[in-house]
Amino acid sequence: MHRFRIDAILDPQSLPRVANYFAQRSIVPDAMAMHVLPTHMRIEVTVAGLAQSQADIIAAKLGEVVAVTDAKLENLSLELVTAG
Repeated sequence: MHRFRIDAILDPQSLPRVANYFAQRSIVPDAMAMHVLPTHMRIEVTVAGLAQSQADIIAAKLGEVVAVTDAKLENLSLELVTAG
């Protein structure tokens, strides 16, 4: 399972642009949350079933989406194995 942490400008179109990125690729996220911070918004998207290489490409492409200022990727599966 992978979690994408995306920082975007405070704009009403930021969240739909990120959601649309996944929709155009027929990827249904397991969870999506958005938090408004003082200077930007943080969008977290969790997706299961992606290969690591596919997740890496998605993270890089998310960083190119209009309104996105930063995109990071966490592999939650590795964290669970390490913690266990």
